[in-house]
Amino acid sequence: MNTIIDYLLTGRSLKRAYNKFLSKTSNVYGLSGMETNVLLFLYNNPGYDTASDIVELRSFPKSNVSKAVESLSARGYLESIMDKEDRRIFHLRIRPAALDAVKAARQSQEDFLRFIYKGIDPEELKVVDHVLSVISHNLKET
Repeated sequence: MNTIIDYLLTGRSLKRAYNKFLSKTSNVYGLSGMETNVLLFLYNNPGYDTASDIVELRSFPKSNVSKAVESLSARGYLESIMDKEDRRIFHLRIRPAALDAVKAARQSQEDFLRFIYKGIDPEELKVVDHVLSVISHNLKET
């Protein structure tokens, strides 16, 4: 089979499986997939806490992130804090009301990783991590 097609199909399959794992948690807590992804991004990446960070690093549409942030804020799951030096920037913080949903979503991420790593020994995972790191670096050059 064509290697490029294999990579693209594998990427799409990974994304579908990941979304399937997260959708269970999203449904339990009445969250959209984007809302769950916004919460997870903020939880997993403490140094990146603006909507622009989410858009840039996750390649999500700006309008979808904006809508999710607005909805999460209205539910009391997020708060926006104006930057002290630049009033145009708002830092997002997860509020205590969201912690159960965030912990469940984080568990879904762990379950997903266990699922895709099934049958791969730790030494092989180190090689996979290295190869993906090199590929990621190469892709940033485009």
